[in-house]
Amino acid sequence: MPQAHPPKSGWQVIESLSSLAPLFRRPTSQCTTRSFFTPATRKGALLGMVAPAEQDRLIAGVEIFTRPSALAAVQASPEYRDAASSLATAAPAPHLTTWYPTAGFVARRNQIETGPAQIVMLAKFVVRDGDGLREKLVDVLGKYCSWVESNELTTLTYSVLTRPDAPNEVLMFERYKDLQALGEHSKTAQFRAMFKATGPFIQAKKTLLSEWNELDGSFVSNFPGGGGGIGGIGAQAKL
Repeated sequence: MPQAHPPKSGWQVIESLSSLAPLFRRPTSQCTTRSFFTPATRKGALLGMVAPAEQDRLIAGVEIFTRPSALAAVQASPEYRDAASSLATAAPAPHLTTWYPTAGFVARRNQIETGPAQIVMLAKFVVRDGDGLREKLVDVLGKYCSWVESNELTTLTYSVLTRPDAPNEVLMFERYKDLQALGEHSKTAQFRAMFKATGPFIQAKKTLLSEWNELDGSFVSNFPGGGGGIGGIGAQAKL
């Protein structure tokens, strides 16, 4: 999860990130998703992953590439190095964590690019101790993701991510068209059934939920550059 902490405001960081949009939009970048967001400011928003002192200073994002080497190639480009130099004067170095899409959908099948999202939700689960419990949790979430994909068109992204070096963690990357879509999502019988089914597998008190507002210029797709080419398999997400 790239995180930047500007001294007073995030405009310099946002400007630098925006300047890289043409680079990531090229099919040769092999970047299928580049979504950046800031903590939600509405009253009552859940901010479990955001320290109170950072609520007006934090910028986070998800970048998904078709293969691990693609990120290294992008970072080696002159455009990226120039932007990185600019960012270094505005914020500390970002914290990066690699996750892998494991179930669910980032964009719907055959969808070149999703529409814009007003709201991003990140949900991090810590799995109970026990052989195979993470896989069972992913199975429950994956089946529910399939229902969401078919029935909730205003839920734009509902992706389950895991990483080998954190065998007891699962991350959900969710995007909603607007606040109404988020509210409707949590009221269905299918959501309640999924929530109940995850209970035996997670340490509920360690679950973290955070609401974010997606920044303009983000794109979420199944294809490199947001439809400029054909994507590959084995996607890797940088958070």
